[in-house]
Amino acid sequence: MLRLQRGLFHLVILLASCACACSANAPPPVAQAFQPPAIYARWWAMTEACSGRTGDLSAIHWYEVPRAVIPYKGGRLGGYWSAADDQIVLAQSEIDDGLAVRHEMLHALTREPGHPRSAFLDRCASLVSCDKYCAADAGAWHAPAADFLLLPPDSLEVHSDATLLPAELDGQRWVTLVITVRNPRARAVVVSEPREWVLPRAFNIVIREASGGFGWEETVADSSTLFFRPYETKSLLVEFRISTEPSRSHVAPGMLLLGGGYARRSAAYDTVAVTQ
Repeated sequence: MLRLQRGLFHLVILLASCACACSANAPPPVAQAFQPPAIYARWWAMTEACSGRTGDLSAIHWYEVPRAVIPYKGGRLGGYWSAADDQIVLAQSEIDDGLAVRHEMLHALTREPGHPRSAFLDRCASLVSCDKYCAADAGAWHAPAADFLLLPPDSLEVHSDATLLPAELDGQRWVTLVITVRNPRARAVVVSEPREWVLPRAFNIVIREASGGFGWEETVADSSTLFFRPYETKSLLVEFRISTEPSRSHVAPGMLLLGGGYARRSAAYDTVAVTQ
């Protein structure tokens, strides 16, 4: 059986990676309560839809730690959900990261220990982050069939679509980028990576704006990411808040070029006129 492992999202600009977790601990002493931005209601609805679970967003108590990561048991977290008083604690750097926030929302909705593969790497895979710790917790994956083709990324159809959303109720504006990858064959496909790549790569994003450009990519540490059933489509949704403070979750007003890809296969850029 094909057996790889799934990895976490890494910024090309080499930002430190951090894990997500669920815990029953109280917020760190430096944590401060905050009111969730309006887009969290949209993200909560998305997570309800993919998970098949429903819950009360207003029951969640939100806390922010004014750091890029949260020290936790000798490691570093971007955030965690706690069963104690239904708390979600986020590092300041993660508050506008939809993939990370929805990961914790999924914990709050499933209310299950660990990271069930069916939720984090199957039904909600396009909406939540799942790093190597999350994937390891989900358990080993085995290809559902031995009859598959081993093909390069160029064998897949890749598209990306960037959209400027209307203003949220709190006035924030966001740009979304949806990347879709489709297997056009009636046979299952496993993506074969170049040998020179130490870690296989999956989705990637590139943004170009007046002040420069940046990008990030997913390195694969779970082989389900590279396996496509006949005619299967995988997708990834990322959002960027319009802000004058640059970060991996923010874009500045102006004319943007946004594009996505999968492994070595890139989609055409979309041009978006971004206004606040």
